[in-house]
Amino acid sequence: MRKGISPLVASVLLIAITMAVAAILANWVTGVTEQTLQTQTCIGGYVSYVTADYPKYQDDEIIAAVEAQYVPLGGFKFVVIYDDDTIETFDDTLGTELVPGAIGTIKSGDLNNDTNVREIRVSTNCTNVYVDFTSLR
Repeated sequence: MRKGISPLVASVLLIAITMAVAAILANWVTGVTEQTLQTQTCIGGYVSYVTADYPKYQDDEIIAAVEAQYVPLGGFKFVVIYDDDTIETFDDTLGTELVPGAIGTIKSGDLNNDTNVREIRVSTNCTNVYVDFTSLR
């Protein structure tokens, strides 16, 4: 006669192995989900100028009052296109960080030749959140 493990021991082992696999999978899925959510936080974000008076020149700099809508925004930059089609990027010298719904002022560094600016665009730390190119003339 052959002897094996009892049905009770087999059931306990089967439940223990199933629980261990479930715990490992739950831990892995939680980590993947958190990473995905952190990289997707800018979805649906939008930035706009507060009034039609912005952006504007002031003391050889570009100044804009902007509103962050739906997501927190920071790392503002001005992308400047000159008449000769050269492009320069200027960081926000104020280091403005905005929570959703907040309004703030951003300012560029000194422009090399502000009289030849054709268009500018404000971008943020979120690659899909920016204001379309705006003519300053």
